[in-house]
Amino acid sequence: IYPRDLYVVYHWRVTMIMNNGRWSWICTTAILCSYGFFKEFTPDEDFLTAYLDNETEYSKHFSNDQVNSDIYPVWAYSYLVAVAFVAVFTDFLRYKPVVAIECAGQIATRILLIYGTSVLSMQLMQVSYGISTAAEIAYYSYIYVLVSNVHFKKVTSYIEASRLFGDAAAGFVGQALVSTEAFNLLQLQYFSLASVCVASTFAVILPNRCRPICRDEQARFVNFDITTPPTTKLDNSSFSAGDERADESTQKLGSTCALAARRRWWDFKRFYSDPSLLKWSVWWALATCGYLQIDNYAQSLWSQIAEDAGTGTKYQYNGVVEAVATLCASAGALSLSFLRVNWPVWGEVTIASVSLVDSVALLMSSYTTSLWVAYTCYVVYRMTYSCLVTIAMAQIAFAMNYDSYGLIYGFNTFLGVLLQCLLTLAVSDERGLNLDIRTQFIVYSGYYYVLTVIFTFAGVYKITSVGWLRSVRSCCHDNTSSVTEADEWRKYGASSEQVPLLH
Repeated sequence: IYPRDLYVVYHWRVTMIMNNGRWSWICTTAILCSYGFFKEFTPDEDFLTAYLDNETEYSKHFSNDQVNSDIYPVWAYSYLVAVAFVAVFTDFLRYKPVVAIECAGQIATRILLIYGTSVLSMQLMQVSYGISTAAEIAYYSYIYVLVSNVHFKKVTSYIEASRLFGDAAAGFVGQALVSTEAFNLLQLQYFSLASVCVASTFAVILPNRCRPICRDEQARFVNFDITTPPTTKLDNSSFSAGDERADESTQKLGSTCALAARRRWWDFKRFYSDPSLLKWSVWWALATCGYLQIDNYAQSLWSQIAEDAGTGTKYQYNGVVEAVATLCASAGALSLSFLRVNWPVWGEVTIASVSLVDSVALLMSSYTTSLWVAYTCYVVYRMTYSCLVTIAMAQIAFAMNYDSYGLIYGFNTFLGVLLQCLLTLAVSDERGLNLDIRTQFIVYSGYYYVLTVIFTFAGVYKITSVGWLRSVRSCCHDNTSSVTEADEWRKYGASSEQVPLLH
């Protein structure tokens, strides 16, 4: 038995299970959750700044200015370019190839971290990491194509929680290995490389049920009878007829690709003309900008606080803090699967409240001289962001056409990364203001305060227009719970005339 035969047998068995009713969404979610766990199980990330700028035997010995001004900003710019392509082509490639690109980028990142010695090699490392981060859109979009929207709220929570649990496990393991001196910072890179290789195996065995989108469109217009078994008698006329149909199919492929692009454009316009969906997309883009910037520079702030306090070590509790933050975020994401709130009414108020909490936490981090206060503020920030982004993903996925998840998620992420690039250029890059790390966090606090003001006015207007008493009464009504069977069939292409026959 050759490995290729085992792979074919595996995919045949997965296809049989996937077609077995309720096991369909469970198996797909389990594989994707396993992939998400291992791709985040990378303990080196909690100690990356220390690995790059520490004066130890196994560090890279770059200066603090080189790390913050020459190396880290490259990630934002490469992410911006990569996400523009990923947003357009994810739906057309049907997700799994893009997941493979994410795996390749993660592996290349660790190889460059291990063997790179110059600033240029670290910049290339940031480019590969930016590509893999951009390809993460496929990870979030993949599940919605294979799962009924009845399960959207659950699978969104499971997917996000598995990723966060992997991050938390990496934090605890990394902290234990570093504190006990069982591993040095270089050996953590090898550990992370092994983890992303395991994640790549789960990416390979992901069920490949999705055809390229052009073939999907072509199937709507070209009817090949592929279910009819071949006859034993060979007839030349049947061969010629089959060739003519194949030629006709090839000619129609170009036009159906153009049709697919027009349908994506129609979905795009329809989605962003809906005020309730636009609200979540705007918040997603703005919050993604802030989150990426803070996540990129949090370790630099902790190093500065430790240096000012004279504690001696720059990464004493980084792993534990990241683990606690992601565990709290995981618990929040899972609890949301059981929460029933009328988000169209209370969404703006929730966003404003969370933004205010984030603004206060970031402001405290910028002024504090205690690492524990900075750590606590970071945990609060990560938990509130992860909970709210889970809500946004579920609300957006529920209202979208199943062919356009990657496009919408990608465009929202693209806007967030574009804003982050502008913010990086303004406050962090040496070509901009090049502010010190504490002043940067004051700017980020003000950024979230502006979001608080905007969404507070929007929330007050929404509740006033609906009516305060009516809004309070509808608070615990989940607007996504009433999904009819007809809606399910329409999602998969059934026309209005066909829906009554399906009952």
